[in-house]
Amino acid sequence: MAKTSKNKNLDNIVTGTATEWAGQVATYKRNKKDIKRSQQFALDLMDYLEENEISQKELATGMDVSPQQVNKILRAKANLTFDTIDKIAEALGVNISTPQIITNKKTTSQTVGSTMQVVHKQKSQVIDLNASTETITKKNPVLHTTIESMNIYRHTALQI
Repeated sequence: MAKTSKNKNLDNIVTGTATEWAGQVATYKRNKKDIKRSQQFALDLMDYLEENEISQKELATGMDVSPQQVNKILRAKANLTFDTIDKIAEALGVNISTPQIITNKKTTSQTVGSTMQVVHKQKSQVIDLNASTETITKKNPVLHTTIESMNIYRHTALQI
């Protein structure tokens, strides 16, 4: 039995809606980290505004943007650029910390002799050292320290 025109239209609507949802899910998955960051920033900003009794309109005026733009920021729907973050900080008279680089490289260490470790940040590279305590202290006598030999550094340490 052939589909009627109404059934075809309904199929097109349902298919279109499902396709839109699939697209939204794909976008969400790609932007999950950014969305979480924006949400956390929005929550922190809302808490700050509430604690300091600052309205969205006052913030918008201080930032020289529309109240709708502030509302987008607070709903985590705005793309936060450094410029936008700087405007918020200036309008509120606060410092907003900047992103920092945190490495994901693993730090590995290896015991050398009985009292010393060599620490390096490299991918599974074995360092072959002839590093007995005696060899190391000949190259750098500061590394051979005892409680008694530390007394000569006490004056400097106390000045710091």
